[in-house]
Amino acid sequence: MKLVPADSLLSNRVYLTVFDRITYSQVAWTPQDIDDIRASLARQLKFVILIKGHVVVAASHLLESELAQEVLCSHPRLFSEGIVVPALRSEFQTFEQFLDMKLSEAKGTPEYSGAKKRETAKMLDETVALAVRWEVSQTSAWFQQRMIEDIGDEHNLLRSCLRQSRVVTPSGVSEKIAAVPRLGRNDVYRIAKGTGDKRFWEVLCNYTDFVYYLSGARAVQSEGLLPQENLMDFSLSDMASGRTNLSDMEVFFKMFVDIVKTATHTHFPMDLLDALDVEDALDLHHIAVNQDFIEKYNRIQETTKEGLTLHDPERLVMLMEELEQYEMDLHSQYQRAIHAELPGYLRDSKESAAGKLLNAIASLLIPWYSAPANARDILVSGLELGGKRDIAQSIMKRIDRCAKACLSVADRRDVSSRPVLLRFMKEVSRRYAGKLPGAW
Repeated sequence: MKLVPADSLLSNRVYLTVFDRITYSQVAWTPQDIDDIRASLARQLKFVILIKGHVVVAASHLLESELAQEVLCSHPRLFSEGIVVPALRSEFQTFEQFLDMKLSEAKGTPEYSGAKKRETAKMLDETVALAVRWEVSQTSAWFQQRMIEDIGDEHNLLRSCLRQSRVVTPSGVSEKIAAVPRLGRNDVYRIAKGTGDKRFWEVLCNYTDFVYYLSGARAVQSEGLLPQENLMDFSLSDMASGRTNLSDMEVFFKMFVDIVKTATHTHFPMDLLDALDVEDALDLHHIAVNQDFIEKYNRIQETTKEGLTLHDPERLVMLMEELEQYEMDLHSQYQRAIHAELPGYLRDSKESAAGKLLNAIASLLIPWYSAPANARDILVSGLELGGKRDIAQSIMKRIDRCAKACLSVADRRDVSSRPVLLRFMKEVSRRYAGKLPGAW
């Protein structure tokens, strides 16, 4: 296992928090509920594998959560290929060391006890290719300061959510949070519950989780997956009806994929993530990285957000009106990018169709033709059959040199000028056409 600083990872990396045991351990779920939660976690995992270069997951989530072990640890390629990157506190060199520390803390014993936890720690130590380091002291200090500032800011998201619920912030909450030496989520939960206002407790606990996850993302210099989706209802303008949480998955399917479908006049099923398994997503991940899909898809989001004027000085949290502007601008930017790609994509499609036609003709007209891949192979095969082997080899070399030169020029083109997005989406459909009936 290689322990690396966060800035050595690919720039398009996300801090994934859906495996946090606290988010689903507070309720007595039925077996069907657990199956649904497991399917939802797998769906979100496959989604981020497709659109992000690295998926950073807290080491505590990997060891605490039984569902994380079922969904993640059953696919060692996630770790061995450096796609899922655990975040390990800087004072530890191995996951077993981290586990031993947790077992020594009385409050951590129930979640970390048992042979299964030890086996998971050993597996991670043997399998993980990359782990990112982070400093717990910096995270705790930022979390505490941010909570104090946000409770006191009349114009931020927390106060907006409280006003929407007609809740007045009880006095003394900020002072109690400031008085805790090393603030954790449970401390804020306790302080909120002590106010006796149930609705205030619910809103503040949700916001506490939000800021806590942001602090983790900052610690590993990664982005979050629009974590505000748990705090507010947001209506996407291109949806037919109803309201939905603004999430990265909604942006992808309700915005990006719909634009692709409209531009190319193709059907793309909504159950894509259920049709693919984790191994499929891993294979597609490498294509998405190598073909610059991940770079371009995320760059559009980054530049769109950079163009917004945000109330938050750290540009981490967006208010409702800012989210609405972001949605409109993002839709426009993705639409512009897809339309700019369309001529090159259609040209690729025509060339591919022409090559298939030449193959079909050649198989009928040229004796002993062995299904050449393109027009070059047809020409060379014809010359060889006619006894012109030297000429055929010379032409082959010249064509190869020309092809390499063209590829070199194409690779030097800015990613914005290549049909990167459409090519990858076509590859997703082509590779799994049997699983996605009616697609492309």
